[in-house]
Amino acid sequence: MCVILLKLLHCCSSSDLQQEAADALLSAHHHRLDFSCCSALDLTDKQENQEHLKLTKKDCRMISSVLQKTQTIVKLILQDCELSDEALKQLWPVLPQVQLSCSKALLLQFLACISKDGAERGSLRSAEALSQALGGELDLSHTQMDQRACEELALFLEYSEGLTELDLSHCKLTDHCMEPLLPHLHKTQTLDLSHNNITDESAKSIHSVVCTHSNIQTVRLFRNKISDRKQFIRDQRFEICVLCKNYFLGM
Repeated sequence: MCVILLKLLHCCSSSDLQQEAADALLSAHHHRLDFSCCSALDLTDKQENQEHLKLTKKDCRMISSVLQKTQTIVKLILQDCELSDEALKQLWPVLPQVQLSCSKALLLQFLACISKDGAERGSLRSAEALSQALGGELDLSHTQMDQRACEELALFLEYSEGLTELDLSHCKLTDHCMEPLLPHLHKTQTLDLSHNNITDESAKSIHSVVCTHSNIQTVRLFRNKISDRKQFIRDQRFEICVLCKNYFLGM
C-alpha cells in the first residue's frame, strides 16, 4: 500500500494542475501519509521478511512539493523507512506543516543533519522545525546513545524551544555521555533518564540544573548507579526510588 501511495503522489505532483488531486488524495487518507510497510496488510503473513521502504531524494522532493501546497497539517509516518541524508534534507521545509512519526534510527539521522548544518541560523531553524513536527516530545528510549549522538542531541536541545518531554531511558548513558547534555536539560519539562549507567558524579550536576530551572517538573533517575539519594528524595520532582517496591516484588 505504501508503494501505491507513493506512485499516486508522484502522479499528483507532475504538474501544478494536479494539486487538486493531491488534496483529494490527502483527504481520502484522513490527512495521513503512511509510508511504513508495517502498517500495510500482509495476507501472506511474511511481514517480518519485508524490506524497509527506501525513499529516494526524488521521492522526498515530491512529498515536500505536495505538502508545501496544502493548507492542512498532515501526519507523516516514516516508521520503517530508509532515507539518505540528501533525501532527508528535502523534508526539512515541510516539517512545520506535519506531525512526524518516525523510527528512532531516523530521529538520530535528523539530529545528525542538524549538526551538519553548520550555520547557527540554519541549525536554529532546523531544530525548531523538528521540535514542532514531533509535537514537543522526543523519544529515544531503548536507543544506544554514544558520545557523538549525545553531542548531536545537545545541539538540538540548544536551539529547540517548547520541548515537553525527553525520554532517554534504556540508552546506556554514562557520565561521559551526559557531559554535553547537562547544559541543556532545562529545555524540557519531563526528563526520563531511568535505566542507564549514571553515577553520583552526573547526578549531582543534574540536581543542580533542576534546582536552577523551575520549568523542569519531573526527572526520572531510577535504575541508575546512584548511591547518594538524600537530596533527590527530598525533592518531589525527582523519581529515584519509585520502582523499588515493584522491583522487589518481581524478584
